[in-house]
Amino acid sequence: MIPRFVTLIILSVLACRAWGQSPDQLFQQGNQMYQQDRLGEARDVYERILSMGYRSGELYYNLGNTHYRLGEIAKAILSYERAIRYMPTDEDLQHNLQLANLLITDRIEPTPRLFFLEYWDEVKNLLSLGWATWLAYVAYLLVFSALTLTVLARTYRLKKMALVGTIAGMAVFLAFMVLFLAKLADFTKENEAIVMESVVTAKNSPDARSSDAFVLHSGVKVGITDSVGDWIEVRLADGKVGWIELATVEKI
Repeated sequence: MIPRFVTLIILSVLACRAWGQSPDQLFQQGNQMYQQDRLGEARDVYERILSMGYRSGELYYNLGNTHYRLGEIAKAILSYERAIRYMPTDEDLQHNLQLANLLITDRIEPTPRLFFLEYWDEVKNLLSLGWATWLAYVAYLLVFSALTLTVLARTYRLKKMALVGTIAGMAVFLAFMVLFLAKLADFTKENEAIVMESVVTAKNSPDARSSDAFVLHSGVKVGITDSVGDWIEVRLADGKVGWIELATVEKI
């Protein structure tokens, strides 16, 4: 029989080794568990990676798939929505999010938007935040190089060409900077959330005794427009506005 203190030492060493794994190693481990249909274990591994402070679109995507197969639809939608901020052009991710949204109770038709706002969203979704950052940086380097050439050029022709290049580069740089700032604002915004409770009754004011406005169910996405204490004012895609308790949602 193994002495108890030896057993404790062995368990401690194994625990240290498990917690000492890198996020990449844990991610591969979670993927293997997912492929082996050990879904609960895979979910726990993915969430452990998140607790270590690591974030990525692939991690949220795989976690969303795990929640989806476990029947945890609201959590799946939350993970997919978080993944989209990293991978806005991923077709598989968008498809899975659409499938998950088909399983929730609420069917909310969005109000029509101005065409140029729809077009701007399409432009923003062409690139991830990483690509927008990289392109803005490259444009900055080109502007700096052209400006340097303008100062150092010894002939009028070369100086003129460098000046034209500087002006054109500035226009491109400003365009990419606007795109980068827009992507950064979308990536860091905290005014969107997913309802996590099974049933939530929205009120007309931030008071439990207030009259009912409408009812929401788990998985629906809401926009946050205001907050008072433990209450938040939410706006739905169809324009409805009401107050619900902050504890009933989780921010994207």
